[in-house]
Amino acid sequence: MAPSARQRHAPPRAATLTLLLPLLLLSSPSLSFAAADSPPSSPAPLQAPPGQGASDSDPTPPPPPHKHHHRHRRHRPPPPPPPRRRLNFGERLGIAFAGVAAAMQVVLGAFLALRAWQLRRLDRAEVSSSTPLT
Repeated sequence: MAPSARQRHAPPRAATLTLLLPLLLLSSPSLSFAAADSPPSSPAPLQAPPGQGASDSDPTPPPPPHKHHHRHRRHRPPPPPPPRRRLNFGERLGIAFAGVAAAMQVVLGAFLALRAWQLRRLDRAEVSSSTPLT
């Protein structure tokens, strides 16, 4: 079986990974060119988290806490279900015809089975009798 067009033109996974990995590394916000130029032996000084106040000489005070006042609205009850759509006259007539056709098929099948049974019974009676029927 010949390979499909999608399989024929798909590049190998290793080549795709080789091409995409440098692009992903360059576009990463955590890696910048300035960080790449600095020597790795001198890590950045650690800063104390805001609010703990490592020193009292910080010129900027911590921001005031946000007070969120949400107005809770009452949820509306769900809308009532739409009224049930009634079938129009043509649809009802079509369903009636389908029902009549199904009933007629059942009756025809029963009639054919009865006739086959009668013919088999007549054939057996003819074979078993010693005198031919005239």
